[in-house]
Amino acid sequence: MENNYLGREDAPIPPEIWKVLDSTMAEAAKSVLTGRRLLHLEGPYGLGLKAVPLPDNRAENGIITSGFVPVSLIDKTLRLSKRDLASSEKNGMPINASAVATAAIEAAMQEDSLIFHGTRGQPGLLSSKGVSELKLSSWDAMGKAVEDVISAVTLLDKAGFHGPYSLALAPNRYNLLFRRYPQGGTEMEYIEAMISEGVLKAPIMESGGVLMASGRQYAAIVLGQDMSLGFIGPAGSESLEFSLSESIALLIREPKAICVLK
Repeated sequence: MENNYLGREDAPIPPEIWKVLDSTMAEAAKSVLTGRRLLHLEGPYGLGLKAVPLPDNRAENGIITSGFVPVSLIDKTLRLSKRDLASSEKNGMPINASAVATAAIEAAMQEDSLIFHGTRGQPGLLSSKGVSELKLSSWDAMGKAVEDVISAVTLLDKAGFHGPYSLALAPNRYNLLFRRYPQGGTEMEYIEAMISEGVLKAPIMESGGVLMASGRQYAAIVLGQDMSLGFIGPAGSESLEFSLSESIALLIREPKAICVLK
């Protein structure tokens, strides 16, 4: 969906430079994003989306109302050298786009923080009411990780959610899954046999993890504006200033389909 509020038509740089900047942004963001791989995406619906409506509720007095989930805006600013941009345009020299990559990673981490931890009174996957919870054992001994994941899957089974499942783990838990059993095979291989929709590393989590029944009917990420670069204007005599922004909301439709691993 075209965004007329990015101001890109006012930038003194050609389409091929925008293509390089956009590619740098996307690659950097993908290197850390986990929520978008765990959940289904809906949208983008445009920058004007400020809230996602929830189902109607009938009050005791008969009046029907509906709540909403606010759509949060993540916004970063960055600067690029005019000389670097001009050199790339004229001579084909590589652009120093590290500022774009840095802003994209920061925005991606904020996005995942919103998805997993929540923001401003809006819960994330790990803090939503009504989710199942499982206290993890120490995974120092081989096999304990598999036992815990089996227990979490059993909790969701008992709640009526029979898979397929997806799993996101903090790095300190995820990395342990690559130890090998003496008889062959890793714990990751055993867990992936149960978790068919993916076992993911989530850098935004310091500990624990989250197991989910997969499907947009249970939870989804709603995009207003997908992560995009825009042009702000000159910044002094040496640089141009750009924006990197996105608007996003977590929509949890069925908390019981989530098991938080603590």
